[in-house]
Amino acid sequence: GGSAWAADAGPAALLITMVVVFAVNALLEEVFYRRWLQTRWEHVIGRWPAIVLTSLPFAAWHIGIHGTGHLLTDLTSVFVHQGVLGLFLGYLWSRYRLMWPVLTVHGAINAAPVLLGTL
Repeated sequence: GGSAWAADAGPAALLITMVVVFAVNALLEEVFYRRWLQTRWEHVIGRWPAIVLTSLPFAAWHIGIHGTGHLLTDLTSVFVHQGVLGLFLGYLWSRYRLMWPVLTVHGAINAAPVLLGTL
């Protein structure tokens, strides 16, 4: 898996991979889901409904990444894990209107399994 690769990767390969993963996942997802989608929905339906509504497609998006092929289990898992993360990231965006806290949290959560695999 990814953690086995991380344990064997050199520091340069690990750093490059983490930067690319951060740019593709955390940056693109947060710009789309929080900055663009949530902000627009907040103007239409209000703060908390927009946070909740944005968290649903954010969570569903992760079925392809975290899915096992068992649809009911996958839906339950992503809505619990990524849905809760989406609520938290949505709150951070709504509260501070700064991308760096949202990106820091999202990037750290994405990086944690890889970094732990280097131990």
